[in-house]
Amino acid sequence: MSEVWLLITVLTLGLLQFLDTGLYSYVAYNLNVGGIYLGVMSALWSFTYILANYLLSELADLGRNKLLIIMTTISLSVIYILFIDINDFNSLLMYSLHALAVASINLALSVTILEIYDYFSWGRVNMLSRVLSNVFRGITFLLVALSIIDLSFIIASLIIISITSTLLIPSIGLNIERKLYKMGRDLSLVSRYMKASTALLYIHRPKEALEVFESVWSSDRLKPWKILISTFSYVVFSDIIFVILPLILKNSLSLNTLMFSWGIALLVTGITSIPVISIMSSLEGRTNIKLIILLILLRGLTLILLLPLVSDALTLTLYLLTVVFISTLADSLIYNKFVEVSAGYSTSKYFIVRELGSIIGSLISGFIFVFIPTAIPIISLIFVGISIIFLMI
Repeated sequence: MSEVWLLITVLTLGLLQFLDTGLYSYVAYNLNVGGIYLGVMSALWSFTYILANYLLSELADLGRNKLLIIMTTISLSVIYILFIDINDFNSLLMYSLHALAVASINLALSVTILEIYDYFSWGRVNMLSRVLSNVFRGITFLLVALSIIDLSFIIASLIIISITSTLLIPSIGLNIERKLYKMGRDLSLVSRYMKASTALLYIHRPKEALEVFESVWSSDRLKPWKILISTFSYVVFSDIIFVILPLILKNSLSLNTLMFSWGIALLVTGITSIPVISIMSSLEGRTNIKLIILLILLRGLTLILLLPLVSDALTLTLYLLTVVFISTLADSLIYNKFVEVSAGYSTSKYFIVRELGSIIGSLISGFIFVFIPTAIPIISLIFVGISIIFLMI
């Protein structure tokens, strides 16, 4: 089967993800706005994204992937019109429509991957898609930083590319692959119940009985709600930093420098992540929860502790490169783990929880930056701890 549809759809997603940072940074640098406005703008994006996921999740579960991408195309068309005369009000409306476009394409891509590929390939394809989207984002950032293309050109191109994606993406019907995975998981659970019951054979020796029970039963205690709470906290501490990043850098670095640094970071990360992901994909067994915890900790520490060291284009590029590389791996593994424990259903819940975290992180960031900026590292670390704890209990 041709994978051109996957490449084009991931390209659409990658360019939309560029527009997230691109539009946000453009507003921060070119309009007379402050931390509270940016915090509200980011929170409004997340609110729209949550609402879109809630309303469109049924379409995704029914396999209406083409209709979802058509909604992305319509949103982009309106964004293009609004961008011609950008102002404080248009920026909020435009950014909200961008959230609708991202939600639609995300759901379309996720459900298509879950149905087109067998469940043994879910993790590999999802991680590959994330890496490719980073590569596309990185290239776009560099082209914009070098003034080869601008935001208007990108939005117009996205409209055409999203139409192409609609035509190429395969139609999906019955949710066969996810149902098979769920059946296999449920049978595995029944098997574990039966094996765990063998501990009764050692009831006269309590110590041996406990060892038998734990060896069988403790291998998979992680529940979807624990991953969702961890994801929520993970996004909160990330957005606390990223929402105010343009304001922190605005007085010392130009917008082109910021774009160039993002481009290098995303492009290098996309290339260097490929062998790492190949190794992860070749490992037997399920997603390693200990590795996820380590990556969350590293991301939190690098975001918070390395930011004060940023002073020029080189240090900014190194900072973003470190953060983006860790984030790419962490985001992929967290999502893959959620898909494992939820059997690929209700992926919209994952996206909704992420954006709930983004709303809280954005509002916290905007207000604290204005009133008590010194509290940002402490509050961020608290949410890092919460994210880790819920994966351990």
